[in-house]
Amino acid sequence: MAHTVQPSAKEVHHDAPTGAFGGGNMLLILGMVVPFALVTWWSSRSQKKAQAAMLTGLQKGDRIVLQGGLIGRLAETGERTIKVEIASGVKVEFQKSSIIGKDGGDGTIASGKK
Repeated sequence: MAHTVQPSAKEVHHDAPTGAFGGGNMLLILGMVVPFALVTWWSSRSQKKAQAAMLTGLQKGDRIVLQGGLIGRLAETGERTIKVEIASGVKVEFQKSSIIGKDGGDGTIASGKK
């Protein structure tokens, strides 16, 4: 006959979740992460809209500022790239996403990212 050992009251294991992610702790973590993700997504979306509006307002000959601090005149625009004249007869090609905005003339950026 097989002899089975009954666990004592101290050895009984419960299936209820415990630890850092158990019970109400998981809801607390989700309650902090979800709003942060929504704010990040909303901010990113707003910046993309502002960048797109700024790009559509640019015209050939506008003085623009690029991310590296380079200032020049918009010479040509393509689907994904632009050509900027940085000196007389010197044109350099950049991605459109590198444009920060129009040059305000006094060292300020008239529109776009800040």
